Amino acid sequence: MSSDSHHMPALLRLFFKGLATIIPIALTLIIVFWLAGLAESGVGRMIEWALPEGWYVRGMGLVAGVVLVLAIGLLSQVWLFQKLIELGEALLDRMPVVKSVYRATKDFVDYFSGNDGERFSKVVLVRHPELKISVLGFVTREDFSNLPFGNEDEVAVYLPLSYQIAGYTIFVPRQWCEPVDMPFEDAIRLILTAAMTRRSKN
Repeated sequence: MSSDSHHMPALLRLFFKGLATIIPIALTLIIVFWLAGLAESGVGRMIEWALPEGWYVRGMGLVAGVVLVLAIGLLSQVWLFQKLIELGEALLDRMPVVKSVYRATKDFVDYFSGNDGERFSKVVLVRHPELKISVLGFVTREDFSNLPFGNEDEVAVYLPLSYQIAGYTIFVPRQWCEPVDMPFEDAIRLILTAAMTRRSKN
């Protein structure tokens, strides 16, 4: 057997190790540049149209996009702006298909970007008393007063699926949930990578 055949497995391991290093960085950069491109092409065109010819400098759209997002975040704390948003939401709620997509998206984003720090600390292991397995998940709801099901002894737990943007929401007795001392970000990374992540707790 030639020496080349002995080197092939080592080269393949190095190749896949290189891919494992590059792919997460590359995907992150692609998303960042894609968002930056949207801001530059969208907001940038409006700025270029408004300014005298020759005044526009590439990058103004990106800067203006960042400023616009910050301004919307600031205005969202103003009572009048909140009322305008509520009026827009009321209009969307009258559209049969649009309202379902909008509400689901808004609830999801609100949950992960909310200011309530408690949301990010409710990592639990769901243990069935008769099964010798446990599932890592996140408590998403404890109050069922405005729903036609659920009681004080139950909680809603979201169980994400590994490598997929999906999961199950289960309603289980509160005593089945064992709190886990783990940051939200570490727990979601652990689940989404099928527990193959090697990152230690910060």
